[in-house]
Amino acid sequence: MRIANEILLYLKNSGVNHIFGIPAGTISPLFDALNDVSIKPIVAKNEGGAAYMAARYASVTQKLSVCMGASCVGANNMMNGVGDAYRGKAPVLFITGYVHRWQIGKGAIQELNTEEIFRPITKYSKTILKEEDVMKELAFAIRTALTAPMGPVHLSIPMDIQMAEIPDDMPDFKAPIYGSSPEAQVMLSKACKVIEEANKGLILVGKGARGSSHLVKELSLHLNWPIITTPSGKGVISHDFPLNLGNYGFASTDAALSYVNDSAVDCLLVLGSSLGECSTNNFNKALTEGKTVIHIDWDKKELGKVYETQVKVNADLAEALPYLIQNTRASKKERVQRGVINHSSPISCTGVSLKKFMEELPKYMPCDTFYVTDMGEFINYILKYLEIPEAGDFEVNLNYGSMGNAIGGAIGVQTAYPERNVAVFAGDGCFFMNGMEVLTAAEYELPIIYFIINNAMLGFVEHGHEFLFQRIVEDFHQKRIPIADMMAACGLKTMVIDDNSQIAQLPEFLKDRKGPVIIEIMTDGSEPSPNGDRLKSLQNQK
Repeated sequence: MRIANEILLYLKNSGVNHIFGIPAGTISPLFDALNDVSIKPIVAKNEGGAAYMAARYASVTQKLSVCMGASCVGANNMMNGVGDAYRGKAPVLFITGYVHRWQIGKGAIQELNTEEIFRPITKYSKTILKEEDVMKELAFAIRTALTAPMGPVHLSIPMDIQMAEIPDDMPDFKAPIYGSSPEAQVMLSKACKVIEEANKGLILVGKGARGSSHLVKELSLHLNWPIITTPSGKGVISHDFPLNLGNYGFASTDAALSYVNDSAVDCLLVLGSSLGECSTNNFNKALTEGKTVIHIDWDKKELGKVYETQVKVNADLAEALPYLIQNTRASKKERVQRGVINHSSPISCTGVSLKKFMEELPKYMPCDTFYVTDMGEFINYILKYLEIPEAGDFEVNLNYGSMGNAIGGAIGVQTAYPERNVAVFAGDGCFFMNGMEVLTAAEYELPIIYFIINNAMLGFVEHGHEFLFQRIVEDFHQKRIPIADMMAACGLKTMVIDDNSQIAQLPEFLKDRKGPVIIEIMTDGSEPSPNGDRLKSLQNQK
């Protein structure tokens, strides 16, 4: 059996059902072998889009995903998706081809040492130069990707090795078993003591709590401690939960800001967050000032990295949360009332108000919608005002913050959850970077809902320059391109919203869709965005 076939069989035995990528010469034996194994290829328009698809699939499922592409230019096209997976701790196996071994160093077409290029942004990167090493390297790379903290890995495999016969038997797939660190129970016991002594507590929930929502809510009710969520943790706790105060950090809700700034709060419990800039309101001291901090995360490197932390717990939340519930007293105080999440404010723009649009959108969308957002000034309205219901979910990677990632990334989410409704928010700038992956969704008849917010400018850039320098570069403004017309010419179903009243037409428009749809939202960019803290942070020398 060819090594290429053996690799795909091993991936299938490892639970891989889809491979994202683009076929090319140096990876052609592996793509050819897809004819012989029941793994579905998703062929993208660009390797960067394929990498985003794989990163989002792995991020929302915490399962291994695979992205394949050519050596050299194909590998380099993947790099933004690799970085996205690295910052998102997503378990992705990137496989790139390589020239024949006898060609190495001779200037062959598309020869480049991708092992070293990938190394800084993966957990493991290796060029395999011996047939007998292929399967053990593959098994090691997969285990590394799935071992906490999870993350991307990379294998570069010369074409002649892919075509060679397998020299050894295929190893069994053994998924890594993650358990809390030996000292975790000691620190959890200490955490319980701190919680018992606290007068007024607060829980900060990050993306690492995905999959443990029910336990987080049980703990919140048990302690009578409200919850704030990081931008990446939005959707982990639904808006319906009575103790959820909403997003904190990037575009905080008014309720979250108010509770963080309450001097009576004397304990902060952090669950599954790296406490980066986006999650802490630009490393705001108010988050921890005057509070005893308990931080629980399965990545030891995150503990105490940003703030002084009194109790550091390196543990899996699936083990830690039941311990906290069982070993602390239930609160007998009157239930905390969360009050108004965001105060009303006047609408001061022409065309669509994004604030009003995000506030009203859940009324007209399927309740199980999995929202995926891209990067742009519009994200502020989403984080602050969009409510995620109990059956819904939310995905963003602000830590890497690449424009255009969600347009392709949503294909990974829809592939992971084919029965769910998936909706994307992206700006016109995002669309012009990676918008052709909408056509990949069309190729595979994926019914993704694309909201394209068209303000004919790079809003973050323009408003940021106005704030920082009191002037802009004239070329920041772009000619308004009718994106709905472009996509209609490609055969997609489209809709244009240029007034908030038109949102009520969404349910009828979304009926019976057989592939992706484009909803172009026309704005003039004049609506004040809740991004003041971000702009101030760009001024901050320290």
